[in-house]
Amino acid sequence: MNEEADAFIEGLQEEVQDLKDALSEAQDSQNNPGGKIDAVSNRHARRKIQEVSEHANKALEFLSTYGLVAESLKVHTTSGKTFYIPFSDDAASENEDTVDLRVLYILDRYGVSDAFYHELAMLFSELPRSRAVKKARTDLNHTMQLTRIPGHEGAYRSFERSLCEQLSTMIAQDATSFQPNQKIKVRISGDGAKFSRTSSFVLLSYAILMPVGRYLSGIGNHTIAVVKGAEDYDTISTAFAATFQEIDGLQQLGFVAVNGVSYNIELFFSSDMKFMLTMLGLNAANSIYACPKCTVHRDCRWDVSKPESYYSTTMARTLVTLRRAFASHGRTAAVHQGSVNRPLTAIPVDHMMIDELHLFLRIFDVMLRNLIKMSEPHTQQLVAYIRSCGVSFNIWECESSDGKVEWTSLTGEAKKKVLKLLPSKMKDIPLPNAFLDDVVQLWKDFEVLYNLLSSETPPPNAADDLHLKAKRWIQLFLRIKSDGHQKKFVTPYFHVMVYHVPDAIRQYGNIKQFSCQGVEKHNDDSKRNYFSSNRWDAPAEIMLAEHRLELLQQYAREKRHYTKHAPAYWHEGGMQETRSQMRETLKY
Repeated sequence: MNEEADAFIEGLQEEVQDLKDALSEAQDSQNNPGGKIDAVSNRHARRKIQEVSEHANKALEFLSTYGLVAESLKVHTTSGKTFYIPFSDDAASENEDTVDLRVLYILDRYGVSDAFYHELAMLFSELPRSRAVKKARTDLNHTMQLTRIPGHEGAYRSFERSLCEQLSTMIAQDATSFQPNQKIKVRISGDGAKFSRTSSFVLLSYAILMPVGRYLSGIGNHTIAVVKGAEDYDTISTAFAATFQEIDGLQQLGFVAVNGVSYNIELFFSSDMKFMLTMLGLNAANSIYACPKCTVHRDCRWDVSKPESYYSTTMARTLVTLRRAFASHGRTAAVHQGSVNRPLTAIPVDHMMIDELHLFLRIFDVMLRNLIKMSEPHTQQLVAYIRSCGVSFNIWECESSDGKVEWTSLTGEAKKKVLKLLPSKMKDIPLPNAFLDDVVQLWKDFEVLYNLLSSETPPPNAADDLHLKAKRWIQLFLRIKSDGHQKKFVTPYFHVMVYHVPDAIRQYGNIKQFSCQGVEKHNDDSKRNYFSSNRWDAPAEIMLAEHRLELLQQYAREKRHYTKHAPAYWHEGGMQETRSQMRETLKY
């Protein structure tokens, strides 16, 4: 009996020893036999992470008794490097091949390069692999049908198809704003943009003039064609020929079908003066007959004694008169009246709208140039007062010319700020006393004019009021007896403001809807897309990046609202003063 017990105990002891040996062997197998992850190559580190994943998966098998499943583990090294460890091959594959579209939106929205993201994904293994991001981007690119422009470095897409897609999206967001029997206004715009010292592009875009369309923002303007080249008639007419043909077809048809429902559309064209004259086949803005709306002579633009209807009846331009005048090209200027080329589209001249933004910018430039001339030799005092309006500004003498001066090119927002704040400071600027009061009044009256013509909800009598005030403003401009206020400096924008903008307000309610403010922001976005592309096929890359952002717009983060509590800081020069103090501090 004792022998049997001893044999049984001995067997148990041997079995326990075997279990101990097996446990020790298992523990040894889980220990890291080599260097730490920080000390090995990236490839070796990935193998070690796979080993850790297998051991951790075994160690956490008890979770199943609680009804839990471990999918991943996040660890970091003593140096702070983070690793995402999946517990199965399926999870690892899913992590590497699946892309959160929010990541793709951020990369395109801020122009993040592939090289930067690749390095970032190598540091943080929980991020999708760069190859997966490229694949997701390619998949989105394939949803856009893009056509190369023969003979040019450019690309375009179907205007009608893009318009129908945008309308479909807007109708889904706000169906009550779109009725089948109403006319939907669509503004087409063109602009030349210099993206780098050696690269210039011409962009054709459109916007749907509905509140849900956000036409005053960059996201509300959609590119339909891009070409690399100069902003001239030859480039525009040949590169955009197919697009213009499609636009003319829609102009003649008058409607588009969206989800089986027909919607009437009304096409407009809006741009700066240079591009509009090119579209109409007219000569340059400094030519004898430079008004896109009528045949007023350059020497008569200053004359505001004519009634408002004078230039919109017998002297009005139409597509018929433009084509007839072009046919007579080669004779005297009085016969062809500036028509040196054939009009590029069938959009009527009364639907070619003057951009209120460029009207403001160009007239402001004339006023600022004259003010600088009048302030000589005390220009630095003028600089100080302009800076006190909260903008960066300087005047300097050119090294290449004798006595010629140049000054800082202000942005649109900076010009609006100066127009609002500078007149109250002009009394302290050393200007000739003979016309100081007139200059101050000129600036104040122009602010009133611009607020009136740029209003989205002008008063009922706005058109008549604008015409009368604009006439008086030009008379005041000519009354100032100084260089820069002669009749020859009354530009086409002056004439348009007096005789054609009031008529547009009377017909369409306001001209703010035709502003190219959104176009300029859209150009800035296109420039960013250009610099984030590989530039082998820049026009296509610009359009594809914009297309991806349109598809991923739902992933944009809603920004928090910020209320400006200190008007003196934001609008009365406080910001400029703070920046000046910072610059002075950096000098030391």
